[in-house]
Amino acid sequence: MSGDDAEDVAGGVFTRFFTRHYDEVRRYALRRLGPDAADDVASETFSVAWRRFDRVPRDEPLPWLYGVARNIVRARFREMRRHGAMSTPFPRDDHREPGSPDPTGAVAERDSALRALSRLGETDRELIMLLAWEGLEVREAARVLGCTTATARVRLYRARRRIERLLDPPPPDCVPRPAASPRPPARTALKENQ
Repeated sequence: MSGDDAEDVAGGVFTRFFTRHYDEVRRYALRRLGPDAADDVASETFSVAWRRFDRVPRDEPLPWLYGVARNIVRARFREMRRHGAMSTPFPRDDHREPGSPDPTGAVAERDSALRALSRLGETDRELIMLLAWEGLEVREAARVLGCTTATARVRLYRARRRIERLLDPPPPDCVPRPAASPRPPARTALKENQ
């Protein structure tokens, strides 16, 4: 096989790889940066994948691609913060794919969940998003984050507890009552009543 033929075969393999995973990587970027940047992040991700195609795990390439996309998104967040263009980790606009339904009753719940999610640390937030939005398993999300599965499980446990507290705060009128004064021993109380 000549060099040109080998390059054509490699290009065909990459084209199939690109076709199979592009939409997932684009949705990943869409959920984090919105429609203006989603295509650019996906393109940059696959540009890196093309240059490093020999390093892409063939059995589970998606966590690797998400790891690359995550680095690109983080770099864009840093740049946006430097220029004062973004103050929250989520775009304010609704970035659903065209034609997808958004039931009105879920808007308030979604807003509460996004607020709670935004109050997590960056790594914990990304872990939750990889599991909930991207549908990864904990071990796959750990690969994206560059940590062990055990570490990801501990982070997930802590992040879930924090989100639960943020979503279910005590009602504002529930002020803790001061502890009741200790009761006098029964004998003393009886003597005082005589």
